[in-house]
Amino acid sequence: MKWLLWVGVALVALFWTGLVAVGAQLSDWLAATVASGQAVDLARSATQWPVPAWLALWVDPAWVALLQQAWADAFAWLSDLLPATAGVAGTLLGWIAPLLWLVWAVVLGLMLLLAGGLHWLLARRSPGPA
Repeated sequence: MKWLLWVGVALVALFWTGLVAVGAQLSDWLAATVASGQAVDLARSATQWPVPAWLALWVDPAWVALLQQAWADAFAWLSDLLPATAGVAGTLLGWIAPLLWLVWAVVLGLMLLLAGGLHWLLARRSPGPA
């Protein structure tokens, strides 16, 4: 039973890591687009993001398009929120990827703590081989 817990945690962690990796790459690309002044229509720019080769092997392109639209909407909202020039907005938006990885680390740590607690509870409930 304990091995099933850790397999489930590993699968969720892999999915979580992939989601954050895609989000970080997309946010870096969108921040560079905003900083260069090429992002006249941010929603259109997001749909032109070149999907990485490693991602095309694992994920349906329709799902990537949905993620692109969500990031474009978020960046458009942030760009409207920041009254600064495009260069400053691009620099500030460049902090999104490091913040995503920070959130990734916190969530992964919490997942491991929860899994460790469940492992301990399972060990107390049923003595036997680990």
